[in-house]
Amino acid sequence: MPGEGYAWVDGYWGQRGGRYVWVPGVWQRPPYAGAYWNHPHYDHYQQGWQMHEGHWDHEDHGDHHDNGHDNRHDDHH
Repeated sequence: MPGEGYAWVDGYWGQRGGRYVWVPGVWQRPPYAGAYWNHPHYDHYQQGWQMHEGHWDHEDHGDHHDNGHDNRHDDHH
């Protein structure tokens, strides 16, 4: 960890130029007190897979797709 108050922002597989590439994780400071990182993820729908970009959020909406994941430890995904 680079210092107090930083959080690990997960790496993920993303699309660039029609192919999948690994986008590495980085250490970032949350943009405001109480913010947590909602990690990027893919969901499968009837039309196929859709990527949902990661973003900073201010409260747990209970709609995460990583049941059992403890958001207090997002300094690792």
